[in-house]
Amino acid sequence: MNSGIESWDTALVRRQRRAIVFADLVESVRLMQDHEADAIDRWRRFAAQVREHMVLAWGARVVRTAGDGLLIECEAGAGAVGLALALHDSLSDGNKTRPIDEAMVLRIGIHVCEVLFDEYEAYGAGVNLSARLAAIAQPGGTVVSTEVRDELVDGVHCRISDLGLRYLKHITEPVRAFAVQPATMHAQPLARTLLPAAQDLRPTIAVIPFQSVPADPTHDALGHAMADEIIATLARHPGLRVLSRLTTATVRDANLSIDRLRELLGASFVLSGRFYVRGERVRLSAELSELREGQVVWTGAHHADIGAIFEGQDELVPQLVHEVTRQVLAHELVRVRSLPMESLASYTLFLGASGLINSLVPTDFAHARTVLEHLVDRHPRQASLSAMLSHWHVMKMLQGWSESPEREREGAWSHAQRAVELDPQLPEALLADSTAQIVHRGDFAAAERSCLLALEISPQHPMGWAQRSETQRAAGDPVGALQSALRALALSPLDPQRYVFESFAASAALEALQFDVAQRHARAALRHHVLHAPPHRALICALAMDGQADAAADAAQDALRHLPQMTVGGRITSKPGAASYDSPFARAMLSAGLPR
Repeated sequence: MNSGIESWDTALVRRQRRAIVFADLVESVRLMQDHEADAIDRWRRFAAQVREHMVLAWGARVVRTAGDGLLIECEAGAGAVGLALALHDSLSDGNKTRPIDEAMVLRIGIHVCEVLFDEYEAYGAGVNLSARLAAIAQPGGTVVSTEVRDELVDGVHCRISDLGLRYLKHITEPVRAFAVQPATMHAQPLARTLLPAAQDLRPTIAVIPFQSVPADPTHDALGHAMADEIIATLARHPGLRVLSRLTTATVRDANLSIDRLRELLGASFVLSGRFYVRGERVRLSAELSELREGQVVWTGAHHADIGAIFEGQDELVPQLVHEVTRQVLAHELVRVRSLPMESLASYTLFLGASGLINSLVPTDFAHARTVLEHLVDRHPRQASLSAMLSHWHVMKMLQGWSESPEREREGAWSHAQRAVELDPQLPEALLADSTAQIVHRGDFAAAERSCLLALEISPQHPMGWAQRSETQRAAGDPVGALQSALRALALSPLDPQRYVFESFAASAALEALQFDVAQRHARAALRHHVLHAPPHRALICALAMDGQADAAADAAQDALRHLPQMTVGGRITSKPGAASYDSPFARAMLSAGLPR
């Protein structure tokens, strides 16, 4: 007799990619022991409410209920998170009139994966992972996987906090986990300032103005308005280039094949869609296609208020842009991780290298260098590649991963000089040189000159203002440094390195002795990316210098939990070869327990 799925009655089994919600009742054994009849009655009524009302609102289905838990499937991660928050709220309302010892509280874990279903149950490793994520959630809390987090817009769907790599019971490799909470405020409108001309290696997106269904000339302006907003916002992403609407509008009504679109537009991806108007509301159905292989990468639907779209106040554009950029990066990152580099397009490798670096997972980070060096062999005259390699060496040093910091300084310097040699007008090359001047030579005047030249060429470059913050800080102007860092943040709503800009702001505020501001930005940086070492150092230092010794010690222990090899060293303004353990910042970190 065969074992495994082959032996199942396949007519009764379906395989689908779904979001799995595992909700576990906290202290269920004690509740049943101390308040058995009442606890059973309350749980049954709650489960019935979930099954008969709540799941319907989120497009979900209860797979099973138990005496102390729920297993629910949802179509998507964002909906699963919305349902999880609603489950917490529902139980919280019921607890208001109860003593603390009778309170019912859930721990919830969510993962998106391929799952096998029959009539009564869900099967697969992903179901187990959801349960393990629930086990590390705080009472009343929800923890999600990377696959779920990638579907969320921080501040719109919820507030997201990076928990780092966590070891889960019966799972061999550590898993990246994120805690989600209700959003405390609406996301701010995205800035509309465009970045300068794109580099050759970046993938190109064509946004075709959306079509009204049924066709109605009076609605054409709305289709073009939505496309304009999306184009302007996508143009802010540092890893993408976007064709103008004047280029794409000509093909909107042509009903062209993907092959013909690729030929005419020369784009890597195309975003198209149709919209339906009912009263003052619009429903947009969008589709992202990859033109190289002619496949649909993603489809989604969004609703909005027409007046709010024209006023730039609706979340349709930010949510759609976030999803499109996430899908493009995820699609190319999967290809870089799984396919031979020789078979991949250069823009796939370029975008993938950026994603691998920003993951700050050591294995991914190491692979990023291999990808970049392969690209350099393929495009030896591309300055942007040398600039990214210089950045790679600096990040390795800041993370404390190098056995020879001097080797990283040399690498950062040589690649930065090569980038400037290849293209002295490329802002990324000039910014790489600015950083290298500091870490390799301690030449802050030269660093300032390169940074200012980059900003003269590209006044709205987020990393340019972040580097300006660093040079101002080194020159003894911490207040100006903080203002520059805040400007970088204002210019970077879609930048995957936003956590870096928060870190720059924390360091500048620390230098200005604004300890509460430093703590706020350091925590924001860590919430976005807990594996980034500099904000850990800034937070420890700000707490210690603010007289919060116990909190600083706790922050040091938390840093070492996520980054066991982290030390006091790593501030890029330290002169080459100097440990600078006698600075007030280093003394503060040492006093909190961070090792040398």
